[in-house]
Amino acid sequence: MSLNNYKYVGLVGCYTKEGQADPFEATLGGVPHDRTLVGEGVIAIGVDDDGRLSYLNDGAPVITAKELENPSYLTILENVESEEGGVVVCVVSELEEGKWQPFRVSASNDDGATIRAKPAGAPMKSGGEYPCHITSARVVGFDGESKATSLLFICNYGEHEGVLSIFSSHDSVFKPEAKFMFGDGSKADLNRQQCSHAHSTSIASTCDPYSPVDICVADLGSDAIVQFSIKSGRVRETGRLAAPQGSGPRSLMFNPNYNHLAIVSLEMTGETWLIRRRSHDGCLEGLGSPVSILPSEWPSSDMTESQYNKGRWASDALWSEDGKYVYAAARLHDSISVFELKYRVDKYRDNTVVAEGLELVQRISTEGRTPRCLCMSDCGQFLLVAHQHSHDVSSFERNEVNGKLALVDRITLPNAA
Repeated sequence: MSLNNYKYVGLVGCYTKEGQADPFEATLGGVPHDRTLVGEGVIAIGVDDDGRLSYLNDGAPVITAKELENPSYLTILENVESEEGGVVVCVVSELEEGKWQPFRVSASNDDGATIRAKPAGAPMKSGGEYPCHITSARVVGFDGESKATSLLFICNYGEHEGVLSIFSSHDSVFKPEAKFMFGDGSKADLNRQQCSHAHSTSIASTCDPYSPVDICVADLGSDAIVQFSIKSGRVRETGRLAAPQGSGPRSLMFNPNYNHLAIVSLEMTGETWLIRRRSHDGCLEGLGSPVSILPSEWPSSDMTESQYNKGRWASDALWSEDGKYVYAAARLHDSISVFELKYRVDKYRDNTVVAEGLELVQRISTEGRTPRCLCMSDCGQFLLVAHQHSHDVSSFERNEVNGKLALVDRITLPNAA
């Protein structure tokens, strides 16, 4: 979505309650931060041609806490325009009684800085507790017909069990299609892995809209990446990749150019892991050992950060739009590690790209506290970082030649999720 002088419009979910999404809250009182600041809902910001950030709507929430509490994550339905113009945005409410709701979001160019949101339906139960991630895909033939169907995938982190819920949309009417419970955790960490915790879903891209859609769920609680296949209205589990014990897979993203490759963020060990889908059976396998996103020997034992799981608290990891670089964020260290994908082209296997590993090219401060979510612009020029505990969003410009980042701007947003 664009608006007058802005290259991009961003929507940022902000926690409207304090002490959220912090695994150290119960045992250590949480990571220190200003608790007097809480979010007001979903905030709209503008990104100009240089990456500078501005409030839209004068900083007032597009979706208020009164409309939807604790809005942490959202997705824009692909190729779906609302009846009044604009797009349909679906937002989760990250509470024990999990909910989500669709909204029609449109831009007004009358005054150059206004975004409007109206409910596109009533709030719906998310199918589990604490929904923390939502994404969507367009699938052809899901209902047995040739038209495309929008599918929503919601990961419910869960207090007692992680749950993946799937919803479909037909003519802007949503209905539940499937729900999967992930059961017990690995118990490698008895504080955090007694049960499963579905943390995020990634969709494996395909050039054929009529082929089965493969999705993968990062289960932090059971140390696994769970694969599903969707075809002709059926959703079935097809495999599991075991992550290292106690690593806690948090997020994963398939490479936009080499869709057999994916990157996984391992929250609890502060690492990132390169994996691939095998060509002969579609199953996942790891490519070598995970790579640390922290400096060696950090933190020292006398540092405050060492009491929080020895400073290991990774968050997002994503690819650049050209598929050549990985950007992985480390909370507590408050940095982004930039890795270059090293690969060769096998001319004897139809010029298949064979990944050989990741090489660190930069580690840069995010200039904030607790970088929780990363977002890359479609053009690949800018990277936005949402800081939960310094209550702001930073923008970085990305060098397309070497992948390195440079800080551009910051804007205050309390409890940015």
